[in-house]
Amino acid sequence: MSQEPNDKSGMNVLEVFNPKIIKRGIVVFISISLVTLVGIFLYTNTGKTLEAWSTINLGYIALGLIFIFNDIYIGGLRNHVFIKEFVPGISQMVSIKANLANIFMGAVTPSQSGGGPAQWYIFYRNGVKLPDIISASFFNWVSTLVFFPLTGALAIYILKDRIPDGFVYHLTQFGFSVFTTLLIVIVIGLFSPQLLGKAIFLIGNLINNLSKKWGEKISNLGTKAITTMSDYQKKYIGLLKTKPQLMIYSFLLTIVLYFNKYALAYIFVLAFGLEVEFWPIIAVMSVQYLLLYFAPTPGGSGIAEVSLVALMAPFVAEDYTGSITLLHRSFLLFIPALLGAWVVLKQVAKE
Repeated sequence: MSQEPNDKSGMNVLEVFNPKIIKRGIVVFISISLVTLVGIFLYTNTGKTLEAWSTINLGYIALGLIFIFNDIYIGGLRNHVFIKEFVPGISQMVSIKANLANIFMGAVTPSQSGGGPAQWYIFYRNGVKLPDIISASFFNWVSTLVFFPLTGALAIYILKDRIPDGFVYHLTQFGFSVFTTLLIVIVIGLFSPQLLGKAIFLIGNLINNLSKKWGEKISNLGTKAITTMSDYQKKYIGLLKTKPQLMIYSFLLTIVLYFNKYALAYIFVLAFGLEVEFWPIIAVMSVQYLLLYFAPTPGGSGIAEVSLVALMAPFVAEDYTGSITLLHRSFLLFIPALLGAWVVLKQVAKE
C-alpha cells in the first residue's frame, strides 16, 4: 500500500485517516451522543413521547430525505465552484465525496478538526494541488465568517430573551464573539496583511516578557501571517476582480446550505403535528449552529443535543424536543457521516 504521494508537498493517508484516531473518535462520538440522548429522553419524557412517535407523519420524514440530499449536494457544490477553476473538467462527484469525508472526520475528531484535512486529501488524490485546495477552503470560509455573525445577530434579535440563561446563553455569546472577531481579523488580514502581522508581533513582544518561548512562537506566527495573508490577498482580490460572481455564488450557496439545515428542524416539527411559528425555529437553529461551530467534542456531540433541546424548549413541548433533536442529528450528521465513512474506507483501500 502506497502511503506517500509522489510530490514533496503531498499528504500522508495515515496522517489524515489515522485508524487509531478514527476508532477512538467513533467510540467517543457514539458514547457521548447516546448517553446525552438517553438522558434527554429520560428528562423530557412525560409519558407521551411514545404516543408522539405513534402519530408521526411519515410523509414529512420522507421529505426530510430530500433535505439530506440537498445538504450533501450543496456542501459539495460550494467547494466545486472554486475547485473547477483550478482543475477544469474535474467531476463534481469528487467535491461531493470530499464533503462527505469532511462530515465523517469532523464527527469523529475534537472540534471537527479532522474534517478539513480529510476533504483536502480527497481533492489532492484527484489531482488538485494542495495550495489550490486550501485557497478554495479559505474562500468559502470567508463566506461562512460573513454569514454566521449576520444571521446570528438576527436570530438573537428574533429570540431576544427566549435564549435560556446559563450554559447555552454563554455558549451563544462565545460563538457570536468568536465569529465576529475572526471576521474582523480576516478582513484586516486581506486588506492590510502588514497591519495584521504588526499586531501579532506586538502581542508576541508583550508575551515575551512572561515567556520567551511563547513570545518567539507568536512573533514567528506574525511573520507567517504576513506571508500567508499577502498570498491570499493576491488570490482573493484577484478573483474578486476577474470573477466576482464566484464570491457572490459562494455566499449564496452558504445561505442555501444552512437554511436547508435550519428548515429541516421545522419539517420535523410539522411531522409531529405541532403548530409552531416558522421563523423562531429557524432562529433557534441559527443560534445552535453559531455555538456549535467551535464545539470541542467530536461532531459537537453532547453540546448539540443539549443546546437544541434547551433552545427549542420555549417553542416546543417537552414531549417532542428529544425526538426532534434525535431526528435532526440523525438526518444531518449520523446518516451523512455513515456515507462519509464509506468514502474514507474506499479511499484508504486504494492507497
